[in-house]
Amino acid sequence: MFSFYITYSTLKVQGYNIVIATGKAQWAKVLPHQLVTNDNFKDYNFWSLDLEVTDKERDRLKKEGLRPWHRGGEEETNIFKFTRKETSSKGKELGPPKVVDANKNAWSNGEIGNGSLVKVSFFTYEHAMTKKAGLGKSLNAIQVVDLVPYEGGAGVNEFDDMGGDLDEL
Repeated sequence: MFSFYITYSTLKVQGYNIVIATGKAQWAKVLPHQLVTNDNFKDYNFWSLDLEVTDKERDRLKKEGLRPWHRGGEEETNIFKFTRKETSSKGKELGPPKVVDANKNAWSNGEIGNGSLVKVSFFTYEHAMTKKAGLGKSLNAIQVVDLVPYEGGAGVNEFDDMGGDLDEL
């Protein structure tokens, strides 16, 4: 499924578990201008990233108390969904997650495309639905290890270049 290395760790900082997971980014909306402000299922603004992981990484994250996304509520996947709220529950502005390149330099390479290899730093916490839904998680930072540039959602990449030859139609 994947042919990349996995490095991970779990740290305890100020009572929170800080976890680092590695996988392929999907639907990354983590840059300041990508704040999600109108979502039909959430009543707050947020940044988000779906992380597709290997079976080994999925099993490790499950042992940490996290629950992967379940397709249709039933079928378990290798995808973990991460969000970072714009504002904490106490009203503090949190700002976007920090994004860096493979050398930990501030990110300046544009939007992150699906399939980019990333490391995700997040903290976990218990909540009212922990037993059913797994620990809560909040996105801290993303390290882009191998960028797949975002090419936009216009859908033109699926077409063949006709080179001006319309006789083939």
